[in-house]
Amino acid sequence: MNKLKMIRNLTLILLIAIAGGLALNTIAFSLPVEPIKDNLKENFDVFASEMEFEYYRVIENDDATMLDLYTDALMMNTLIYESNQSHFYNAVAAHHSFNEDQTMQQTFLDLVKGKTEGKQTYAYARYWHGYLLPLKIALSAMTYLDFRILNLFLQILLLGIAVKVMSEKGGKKLIIPLLVAFVFLMPVATAYCLQYSFIVYITLLSVIFLFQFRERLNKSENAFYFFFLIGIITNYFDLLTYPLVTFGIPAVLLLFTMERRTLLSSIGLLFMIGCAWLSGYAAMWMGKWTVATLVLYQNIYLDAFQQIVLRTNDEVKNLDLTYSLVLNKNLELLQRLPYALLFYIPLAVKIPAMISHLIQDWKAFVQKLLLTLCFVVFPLIWILVLRNHSFMHYFYTYRILIIASFAIQCAAFSMPSVLKRPKN
Repeated sequence: MNKLKMIRNLTLILLIAIAGGLALNTIAFSLPVEPIKDNLKENFDVFASEMEFEYYRVIENDDATMLDLYTDALMMNTLIYESNQSHFYNAVAAHHSFNEDQTMQQTFLDLVKGKTEGKQTYAYARYWHGYLLPLKIALSAMTYLDFRILNLFLQILLLGIAVKVMSEKGGKKLIIPLLVAFVFLMPVATAYCLQYSFIVYITLLSVIFLFQFRERLNKSENAFYFFFLIGIITNYFDLLTYPLVTFGIPAVLLLFTMERRTLLSSIGLLFMIGCAWLSGYAAMWMGKWTVATLVLYQNIYLDAFQQIVLRTNDEVKNLDLTYSLVLNKNLELLQRLPYALLFYIPLAVKIPAMISHLIQDWKAFVQKLLLTLCFVVFPLIWILVLRNHSFMHYFYTYRILIIASFAIQCAAFSMPSVLKRPKN
């Protein structure tokens, strides 16, 4: 692998992504907002009933179905923001209107009704807001309720395509773990909440491309580029929800569908693609901070750094955030009977295969076990580092833990059949 050539290529990919992101956001702000406002007014009663409370649960008393309507309101306030400044400037600043005496949801409801009194303009420049163009196009053509239906349909459609491609390209054994992981994501919430949706789309599309180009991604260099690009795309669309899923799910599928490798080789590849994803994610984010700092004449790096300090501290509202407290807060949402049945029953079916594999090739069994342990550790480290964020937003950050359950099931389902003897 030519390191200088790779660095050059990665830099080029990043620069194209930054330029492309700015172009797409500029196009988004050039589109008229009146059709969006008209369509949002059609569902005003729905907004009013759901946004009456700070958080809304699709299924009553089930926090796993809780929608982040604050951020959804912020996203829609940004969608319908208008100003006399250039489209490019708006694309960088990502302005939205807000009244400090109201919640973000109340401000949104006022804006839908045409009430602008008392609203101030705020920039949210440290994020890319890649959702702007697809949501502007969608909500210009349909109502919010129609979009929710379409959102669920598209997610199920992509899941179906992923299953089809996996069955044809060597991933048939791991279809059941993917279906279980999709259910654990709580599709009724990911379809209803705007900001939850994009991680699902990126993850499923990554799975589809992973198996469509499976042979090419056996080459470490190509795998590095692939996960670097996933990291870039994730940062462009996401507002820090549960982004690690876009790495974890494809990475598990890549490692557990490869030809047998040594433990060191497998862990080395995992470390490499992990660095690739993290590099793409961080570099794209820093690219936005740099552009925003230059265009807005504000220190967006300082703003981002202050948020990093906030989201990684171990206190919130005078409560000492111990790691066990934060982890249990997230785990509680998965400790329900339906989740237990979906997790343990498939594993129970594979117990004979696991025992057979242990007896016939204990070294390969232990290797798979250690590789699985690596995937279990990743979400635990994420929660440890982003302790404040994981506690405050546990109702969606818990989805990061799905990487661990998915890896465990994939390890079990990738075991050779009891009837098949291992190759020498």
